[in-house]
Amino acid sequence: MAVAWAAIEALSRGLAAELSPKGIRVVCLRSAAIPETEQIKEVFAIQAKSYGLTPEELKTRSEEKTLRQQLPTLAEIANAAVFVASDQASAMTGAVANLSGGAIVD
Repeated sequence: MAVAWAAIEALSRGLAAELSPKGIRVVCLRSAAIPETEQIKEVFAIQAKSYGLTPEELKTRSEEKTLRQQLPTLAEIANAAVFVASDQASAMTGAVANLSGGAIVD
């Protein structure tokens, strides 16, 4: 999956290079797993079973791998998206907003 994520980030930078001269900004939002989403609940359940853990234990282990010891919430991602789309971030393009909580450090 890491290769796919890197490709998405590269695509967003390429789109920014192409579209920014036309006044279109492109910013990629990179997050870690968002535990309150149905997809991540399902993924945690599948992965936890393969490791012999409960989904909550797997979530805790995932949180421990972040610098802030917690995974991002849907509200945190939404707040960042609203900011990036706003005029307050008008100088921002060709960037990847790291919302992983420190799971990935740039």
